Amino acid sequence: MSESCQPADPPTPVTGRAKMSDVARIAGVSQAVVSRLLRGDETLRIREETRNRVLEVAAQLRYTPNEVARALRRAESGILGMAVHDTSNPVYSEIMAGAQEEASASGYALLLADADELARSDRTFERIVRGNRIDGLLLQRGSSTADETIAKIAATRLPLLLVNDRTRGEIGSVALDDDDATYLATRHLVELGHTAIAHLKLGNPKARSEARTRGWRRALREAGLPDGSQLRGGHTPEEGAAALPRLLASGTAPTGVVVSNVLAAVGAMTAAREAGLRIPEDLSIVAVHDVFFARHLSPPLTVVRLPLRELGRRSVAAILRQLEGAPARHEIITELAPELIVRGSTAPRRKQP
Repeated sequence: MSESCQPADPPTPVTGRAKMSDVARIAGVSQAVVSRLLRGDETLRIREETRNRVLEVAAQLRYTPNEVARALRRAESGILGMAVHDTSNPVYSEIMAGAQEEASASGYALLLADADELARSDRTFERIVRGNRIDGLLLQRGSSTADETIAKIAATRLPLLLVNDRTRGEIGSVALDDDDATYLATRHLVELGHTAIAHLKLGNPKARSEARTRGWRRALREAGLPDGSQLRGGHTPEEGAAALPRLLASGTAPTGVVVSNVLAAVGAMTAAREAGLRIPEDLSIVAVHDVFFARHLSPPLTVVRLPLRELGRRSVAAILRQLEGAPARHEIITELAPELIVRGSTAPRRKQP
């Protein structure tokens, strides 16, 4: 909401102890404006009438900033950190774009860091996490991000939120509906007549991998089909290319494959062609996540699109609530459902002569 917006008339009543979000809503400004104004940020540039309106609303509501939460903060920098384990990954670029939009709208800058470098370099860790450079950290951990790294960050008391993670501990998280993503992908192959449907899974992070495995199995079970072959397909084209030949050689040769990572699916398509298989005539492939080049592959790749940009936005909003003193909580984005994008890599199963 713009800082120039007028408050609602009449405002919605506030029950119980007033929060910063109440002041922002009634005054018609963002929470970041309220926060910076009430802590005396001299760099804040707003109109005098807006300043007076915020102060008047805060006085009327008897709003008192949460001093305990403020004391726990390690910085007042106006900067949020975001660490991902592969900054070149096009899947993460959508998440980062959403995070950047929400951070900017709330008056914050976003500092990008490499999660693996944060884990292995004490110098980087000290500079970013302990160096009073950021007010909170969003962590998108990958297959190599150890629990010890998360514990090490949490021990500093820097506000931390896990992005696309299903943790149930004291650290907050925002996740996608991974279960429904692979369920939708598998059901698509079932509806095309495939009965031998394999799965190239993530492996790690464990919670995300298990959720996508559940979706694959749920769709097979509903169709009355047995579990197909399942192997770790990883997160990269190289891992996907290495996994597909092993998958084809294990048990019943599949006619359809659900790949839990779109980059691994690209490698799987290459390996299939090198094995003399035609896509989709001999093997249908569907992947989780859409990326800009998926429709330019040969054939174009069928995918299940997840709301990555919204994940970034929601993650920033969640950590800003923590900065106000709200307890960490765990969210799964379910109102924006996974979307099947049918392209040329899937087709009806060929009838055997």
